[in-house]
Amino acid sequence: MNWPHNARCAVAVTIDIDGDLPFLALDPEYRDRLKSRSVGLYGPDHGAQRLLAVLEDLDIRATWFVPGAIATTYSELVRHIAATGHEVACHGTEHLDFDTLDAPGQVEEILSGRAMLEEVLGTPVTGFRTPAGEWGPGFVESMADEGFLWSSSLPCDDRPFWLAETGVLEIPFRYELEDLQYLGFNLDPPFPPGQSRIASHQTVRENWRIEFEAANRWGTLFLLRLNAEIMGTPGRAELLRQFLTEIQQSGTAWIASCGELHSHFASAQPHPEDNHPYSLFTRLSAGVAASAPAVAKAIP
Repeated sequence: MNWPHNARCAVAVTIDIDGDLPFLALDPEYRDRLKSRSVGLYGPDHGAQRLLAVLEDLDIRATWFVPGAIATTYSELVRHIAATGHEVACHGTEHLDFDTLDAPGQVEEILSGRAMLEEVLGTPVTGFRTPAGEWGPGFVESMADEGFLWSSSLPCDDRPFWLAETGVLEIPFRYELEDLQYLGFNLDPPFPPGQSRIASHQTVRENWRIEFEAANRWGTLFLLRLNAEIMGTPGRAELLRQFLTEIQQSGTAWIASCGELHSHFASAQPHPEDNHPYSLFTRLSAGVAASAPAVAKAIP
């Protein structure tokens, strides 16, 4: 992979500001669980500002994914993020689980959120990250028709790729480069589901260091997916500062926003690929769906 400035790899810092929306999406009755909701609200109330300070000190521009409901409630924060040079992208409206939505509902979750973001920012929003769950057939095509240029929603690669022939660039993340898997914790009810855990800072930093060295070796994208409510505590923000400083000092990385990654790929590889596994999967899925009625009729 050829990166700008002869860099050996590309690095993107992305930050979700979900607040308590994922928690409420699990069950609206959790609205009265103020202790649990406060875990998420720490993000827009405190964590986002602390992460902004770290990025400002290092002169790094990140991509922030914001649901429309958060943008409306915390409009000054979102405008401040954009005013300091960061990129703001859509993360749905209320961070609803796509597995619970039909196709029109999935499209509406993104488009409504973008409209709320654009009203707050006064500028176009061209990228998105789906909240939770799987998108359905035709979703990406709808996003392309609505003018979106890129997505960062799939963990299926370590290099950006075109989503079939839609002209939408996927900028993939990897679970091992998230903070949630290591540091997410909320006891009752459990969110995220599964065993309670808080990994040591040393473990997180060492894992990320190994992944960064591998990105240098293979020339891939190293994309951090962080959450303001998780990474924005004082100690974890310091962990991020130290780690990003090491990346800068290595001199091997091109640090870019998702929008900058899209611009690079659009100029270097303007024609969507048709041989990526995603493209093959969509074509095979379409073929299976088309042949399903005929198969069904053949069954006595």
